[in-house]
Amino acid sequence: MAMVWAGSQVTKLIRAGGALTLAPIVDRGLSWFTTKFKFESQGKAFMAIIVLCFGLAMMLFFVVTLLWA
Repeated sequence: MAMVWAGSQVTKLIRAGGALTLAPIVDRGLSWFTTKFKFESQGKAFMAIIVLCFGLAMMLFFVVTLLWA
């Protein structure tokens, strides 16, 4: 357990730097998605992306599960 904690602490600055670096790119992409599909707000566009991702993950899970059976 100590190794997991230590690894998390060592990579904390790298993860924070990556998040700060990617934030403007993600914001630009969300703005593009909002205008492209004519959403009223970025919040609604974000929820649409989240629902799409969860739906894709569920579909992939069920397809893999059914193929494995």
